[in-house]
Amino acid sequence: MEKNIKFEQNTPLWDNSLSIEERLDYLTGAMTLEEKIHCLTTGCSDIPRLGIRATYMGGEAAHGIEARHDQAFNKGVPEPTTAFTQPIGMSASFDRELIRECGRAVGEEARALYTRNGGGGLCRWAPTIDMERDPRWGRTEESYGEDPYLTGEMAGAYIRGMRGEDPFYIRCGATLKHFYANNVEKDRIKISSSVDRRNKNEYYLKPFKKAIMEGGAEAVMTSYNEINGIPAIVNDEVRHVLKGTYGLPGHVVCDGGDFSQTVNDHHFYQTHGETLANGLKAGVDCFTDDGEIVYAAAREALDNGWITEKDIDESVRNSFRTRIRLGMFDKEGDCPYQNVGEEYINNEEHQELARKIADEAVVLLKNENAILPLDENEVKNVAVVGPLSDVWYKDWYCGIPPYEVTVLAGIREAFPNAKISHETGLSEIRIRLTDQTGNNCYVGLDENTRLKLVTKEQAETFILNDWGCGSMTLVAKSNGRFVTLEEDTDIIKADKKEAFGWFVRELWNLKQEKNGFTLESWNKKQVIVDKDGHFSICVDNPPARFEIEIVKDGKTAAEKTAKEADHVIAVIGCNPVINSKEEVDRTTIALPTEQEELVKRVAAVNPNTIVALISNYPYAIGKLEKKVPAILLSASGSQELGHGIADVLTGKAAAAGRLNMTWYRSDEDLPDMNDYDIIQGKRTYQYFDREVLYPFGYGLTYASFSYEKMQIKKERGCIKVSCFIKNTGERSADEIVQLYVHKKGSRVQRPIRQLVGFERIHDIQPKETRKVTFMVQLWELEYYDVISERMILEDGTYQFMAGASSQDIRLEQSIEIDGTHAGKRNPFQATAADCYDAYDHMFLHRGINGSSCVIPGCAGDDPDEMKKQPVSGKLIYHDFVFSKKPLRLNITLKVLEPVKVTVTGKNVATVTAEPVDCYRMLEMDLPENFIETGKPETIQIQVEGKCKISKFVFA
Repeated sequence: MEKNIKFEQNTPLWDNSLSIEERLDYLTGAMTLEEKIHCLTTGCSDIPRLGIRATYMGGEAAHGIEARHDQAFNKGVPEPTTAFTQPIGMSASFDRELIRECGRAVGEEARALYTRNGGGGLCRWAPTIDMERDPRWGRTEESYGEDPYLTGEMAGAYIRGMRGEDPFYIRCGATLKHFYANNVEKDRIKISSSVDRRNKNEYYLKPFKKAIMEGGAEAVMTSYNEINGIPAIVNDEVRHVLKGTYGLPGHVVCDGGDFSQTVNDHHFYQTHGETLANGLKAGVDCFTDDGEIVYAAAREALDNGWITEKDIDESVRNSFRTRIRLGMFDKEGDCPYQNVGEEYINNEEHQELARKIADEAVVLLKNENAILPLDENEVKNVAVVGPLSDVWYKDWYCGIPPYEVTVLAGIREAFPNAKISHETGLSEIRIRLTDQTGNNCYVGLDENTRLKLVTKEQAETFILNDWGCGSMTLVAKSNGRFVTLEEDTDIIKADKKEAFGWFVRELWNLKQEKNGFTLESWNKKQVIVDKDGHFSICVDNPPARFEIEIVKDGKTAAEKTAKEADHVIAVIGCNPVINSKEEVDRTTIALPTEQEELVKRVAAVNPNTIVALISNYPYAIGKLEKKVPAILLSASGSQELGHGIADVLTGKAAAAGRLNMTWYRSDEDLPDMNDYDIIQGKRTYQYFDREVLYPFGYGLTYASFSYEKMQIKKERGCIKVSCFIKNTGERSADEIVQLYVHKKGSRVQRPIRQLVGFERIHDIQPKETRKVTFMVQLWELEYYDVISERMILEDGTYQFMAGASSQDIRLEQSIEIDGTHAGKRNPFQATAADCYDAYDHMFLHRGINGSSCVIPGCAGDDPDEMKKQPVSGKLIYHDFVFSKKPLRLNITLKVLEPVKVTVTGKNVATVTAEPVDCYRMLEMDLPENFIETGKPETIQIQVEGKCKISKFVFA
């Protein structure tokens, strides 16, 4: 049918000689209101008279193009694409140019698939630049680390590669995820992140600023969470900050399903029409949700006068501005990225890039007595052990690569003349029912692979993999398939090729109790045996009880293999959909107990045990580290994973990757996950002041380097810092030179160190010296001043430090920078409550007129819930200068339960208040000697009882 439809191209929309805004003027004038409404999702329908073909925005591209086609909305045959290392691994390379090349490959493959299929996929939902202030976050693999400068630089390079070099046309647009403070998965669709002004402006927003203003991002996706009680989809910072201050050129989308969740989960509005109206006014253009729901909401909003056609026009202009720049209406063939063909999909160059970034992503954590690199010509006998040694795991946002190189395969290729032996270290077991009489008391498989009771002779042998925290998998050895709880049934079968899915139904918890084991399913339901002897789940019946028979002890087998080898490579780590994932945070940073025990036992029989840790987040491996001489770290996700590990093991590739997150010693080093305050919470390398396992920026090399002759000087708009590095070792190597800064004598607590520059210097030969130069933009040194309520460059002394990590500083030099003196507070002008200098036991939530209020309690608390014991909290404000003695203090607040307010200057005043259902002004009379005049003073406000404080002013 479509062949008979003419798509008109002789219109101003297709006229390249017109400006983009003139083309959009025509478009919004020519489209009907009905057509415009249907463009409020991420797609648009065919409009033949305007030459518009149905297209969509979106698709994932975190570390390659995701074209699995395994989800309900895009079922189909998988299209293989190049799979690069996870973003957390790519970032560990500290190599802007290489990550830019990876972005280019992603953009080329997006174009090739568009040429093949049409439809869309040219503005991808990547990169994720959420700040990783907590290593337990379930989506740590998707982002670039805990530092905003590094994240902005590395994500910006990836974006520039995707985007291309043309000043107008875009090869592939990048959509930044997720705006913002989205770092907790539990209850993410309704939880509120408490973020104060300093943390917001100095930390959480900074990578968005860099990725848009320097990286050239085309679009942004809002987050699921609320920010200080405001759902991200209606946060007006989208319009004022992203589009206004940062100048985002394209469009903004909400996260998948978040449109409906604003009513259904946040309970922020009564109707979807309110969400749509306020979302549009806040700056969101496209609502990623059921199209019928969005359409009905738009009609409701129009009928009620909440929006006008002009509001919809703005959305249409923004999404079609992106489409025009993608070349979708290029009649003259001016777009240089049109008709990119099949030759770009996983071609040889892209495979080489995948291997190169897999090499550079490896971080050498330990190398005692220079045991590495191994000489492939001298090593004769290698044992490869561990549950991750010969597997390759998908993650939620990866594609299907055309091939995967496991660590075992990479080692076999790297040591062609050596004997390579292999053991997973996983035990093989039989499961026996404890309370069954007769012969049929073992677990086996029926003809449909359902689990049922059988005789001992028919018993199935299962391979048990314990991932920790009550997550295990069972693989039937007879068919190599995972035991799974079939979707939407109570049937348990061994028929899945892999443990994978939004809900990983292949997870089980074999729980040891006094009288045997019970088996619990992924969704916490107990396993029973039905009357036919089949296994199923039930919440009411008592669970079946089992005994475990060891057929093969995996650790003992690994020990035996290790004893006979010259070197052991123990491959351990995480599964990217089991240990954590979207909607699943980690509860601990401890390594799975079974993996740690395996390494200890292997290392005890062979001291030449090298650990290859495949992980997308930090682990507390302090005890393990003492047992082995060498540890390598790599993130998962790359089709060249095994080559990356092997290349660094043998020295074929330089060991030079660096950690982009702090590795803490234990869970005790971490505050509550809901605490977004990195300053007072002492999070990340910037503020954490205790001993760590591995610091930010840490990583060893196979050579040593000296740092010399640091020079620093002011240039227009920046500080120029240079130094010389010399390879003092015996091998050529890469070095990652890092530049940090500390502001001395600041009015406020500033970072212990703050990254402001880095360079990966390649292939430095022995005795060779290279000069490294950094140009630090002055705005990178600014902090948010709560008095003037803006970012300022504070004048004074700045200490610049160059080194190999945040704690391995080799050179330092200070410079005086002319900036701004922080002002003094005027007590007789209103002070917003959230403009505090410090606090104790307080959090932020929605106040009045779009402002934030401060509430006693902990971040993550319900702002309106009353607890049995009254809560209390404290706010501290420095640098008030009183020109005269105040008579009273007026505090605007909403009182939820009887509250006592105490204000302290040089003296104390107290007042009590009863609950009211609105904000009101509470007047406090002050003693005559409450405060001294003419010099800076500190005011402290302490409250006992639940209330919401908006602002205060002295009179």
